[in-house]
Amino acid sequence: MDIIRRNFFKLLQSGALDINNQVEPMSPWKWEQLYKLALLHGVGAIIADGIKKHENDFFMTLPEDLTKKWNKTVADIEKANEETNHALEQLMAIFNKEQLRPILLKGQYMTDCYPKGNHRTPGDVDIYFPFAPQANKANIWADNNGRDIDKSEKGITKYSWQGLSIDHHRQMMTLTNKWLNIKLQHIIDSEIKCCDSTYYRLGNTKIEVLPPTLDLLMMILRSSRYLLNDGISLKQIVDTALFLKQKGHLVDYSKLGKWIATLSLEKMASLQVSMLMQLLGMDEEELPFASPYKQGIGDIFNDLFIITGKYADEWYFSQGKNIFVRATNSGAMMWHVKHSASFFKYYPQEAFTNFFSSFAHSLSHIEE
Repeated sequence: MDIIRRNFFKLLQSGALDINNQVEPMSPWKWEQLYKLALLHGVGAIIADGIKKHENDFFMTLPEDLTKKWNKTVADIEKANEETNHALEQLMAIFNKEQLRPILLKGQYMTDCYPKGNHRTPGDVDIYFPFAPQANKANIWADNNGRDIDKSEKGITKYSWQGLSIDHHRQMMTLTNKWLNIKLQHIIDSEIKCCDSTYYRLGNTKIEVLPPTLDLLMMILRSSRYLLNDGISLKQIVDTALFLKQKGHLVDYSKLGKWIATLSLEKMASLQVSMLMQLLGMDEEELPFASPYKQGIGDIFNDLFIITGKYADEWYFSQGKNIFVRATNSGAMMWHVKHSASFFKYYPQEAFTNFFSSFAHSLSHIEE
């Protein structure tokens, strides 16, 4: 591991988990590369927190112009969280009043697990409506009040409202493997109907979120989807680590283990345990949902430093002036082919159908 990577993870562990190791000296150019990596993985303010803890270290000599960039990044993330929280509180209050039973997926309620909640980089707002009549009413509300309505993806209504990018979900999560997806939907339906609701309070609004055990399953599945399609998402890995630190005692690991077996997730769960241990310095005892992957994660580690997020978007096909169909970025297409093959061993049942699902989705971008 080169010095940029070593310092990157030292600062990430320090900012997120208060694990402190001495930072090594670097040139201004290398510090700039580390800054870009932090933004790339959505952990800019977390790395900044790590830098703050090490500011008196002998070798912590950031260039002044880069220090200003870090400060602006942190201020921007704090402002984005404030604006997101304000709009989200209003939106969920509206849906609660209409008795639509909106369930917030991931996102803002995860800030409760962070040492500094307003330093988690916010993203889209994902809301699950477990019952069709309420989901229909919510989508009608979105049609009447939202902007840039997008219903191109089955079961999802995307729109913007007061600066938020919002997704309404008819299904909490789907798998491309038909039989695994049937099992997953049964797990979700049973858990939502049988368990006491869990809530998160944002200002004066009570917001329903997922029960802890189901929530952790969704985190494992969400990270699996990223691994299969885009590469490692450190923001999601940090979310999982901090969730386990703060709320892991609320998880029913016996039930979770049965779900992981039902969905054939054993190897993927083990891989994620290895990532949490090797990348974030967590102990195996803190990760009781699976054992570390026996072969380690050396074969995927480099993905952390080459994935730019653009590959998945570029792996689409467009039609040229002739009758032949070409990829918008042939390199991106080949990357996706190789990437899918490299992850096949971790989740073969889903990786195979996921690849062809992505291929079919790419064909939808062909002009008729």
